[in-house]
Amino acid sequence: MNSRDTTWTAAAGFALVLLLAAGCARTSTPTPAPEPRYAQPANLVEIVSEFQRLGRDDVYRFDVPKDVTGTSILKATLLRLEDFERKHGNGYRDIVGFTRATAYERLRDYRRALRYYRGVARAGGELAEQARRHIDALETFQRIAATTLPADDASEYIKALDERVRAWNALIERHAGTPLESLARVEAERVDRAKVAFVELNRRGLNDGDELVAVAYSELLSRHRESKKYHRHVLDFGDYYTSLAREYAMLNEPEGLAFNIKTFESFAQSAMKLYTEVAQQDGAPEKLEANGKIEGLKGMMEQMRRRSR
Repeated sequence: MNSRDTTWTAAAGFALVLLLAAGCARTSTPTPAPEPRYAQPANLVEIVSEFQRLGRDDVYRFDVPKDVTGTSILKATLLRLEDFERKHGNGYRDIVGFTRATAYERLRDYRRALRYYRGVARAGGELAEQARRHIDALETFQRIAATTLPADDASEYIKALDERVRAWNALIERHAGTPLESLARVEAERVDRAKVAFVELNRRGLNDGDELVAVAYSELLSRHRESKKYHRHVLDFGDYYTSLAREYAMLNEPEGLAFNIKTFESFAQSAMKLYTEVAQQDGAPEKLEANGKIEGLKGMMEQMRRRSR
C-alpha cells in the first residue's frame, strides 16, 4: 500500500462534493479573529476538507497529524462536528455521521464508529452503502479486539495472543490497499508488543525466559519494521539488555571474584548496538533519547570496569 496515497474512502470525497453542491453556509462573523489561521472552521465544508487533507495518512506508518492548534486532527474533527451540530442543528446528518464514524474508526473506537456508521446506513442516503461496508469490517474488528484471553496459564495466554495476531494478519490481507489494512496492522502490532511485555514481566517463571524475551523482541522488530513505533521498540529492546547488565552487576558484586566483566559487557554492548541504531536515524523523534541512553550506558560501563579491577 502506498504510504501516502488516498487512504480515506471514496465516500468521504463524495461527501465533500455533496457539501459543496449543497452550499453549506458559513456562520456569519462580522469581525475577523485576530489570528484567522487559528480560528475554528466555520462550516462543514472546511471541517470535512481539513479532515480529508490531514487525516488521510496511514496510521500504522505515520503519526496522526496535528492541526494548527497542535491537536490531533481526529480528536479536533470530533470536537468541531459537535460544535457544528450545536450551532446548526442536525442538518447534513449523513455527512456528519459518516465523518464522525471515520474519525472514531481511526481512533480504534470501534463501538462508537459502528454506532455512527449504522446511523448513516439506516438513513439510506448516498453514503449508506459505504457505511454498510465499514460495518461489516468493523464488526469483525470489534469481535477480535474483544476476545477474552486466558489468565490462569502463561503458555495458554501466549498461545491466545498468537491466535489473535493471526486473526489480525488475516484482516491485513483481506483489506490490503485500504485504510482498514493500516488499522489491522496497528492492532497486530499492539498484540505483538503485549506479548513482549508479558514474557518480559514473567521471564523468571518461564523456561529460558531471558532468551524468550529476546526472541519476542526480535519478532516484534522483524514484523513491524515499517511501523511509526519501530524506533521506540528498538529502544525498549535496548532497555531490556541494559536491565540485564544492571541486574548482573547487582547479583554479582563487581568488586568480587564472581563478577565477569565480559559477561556484563556482552549485555551492555547489545544495548549499545540497539541505542546506536536509533541514534543514527536523522529525523527520528527518538534520536535525542537514544543519544542520552548511550551516554548513560557508557557511564555505567566505565563505572563497572573501575569497580571490577
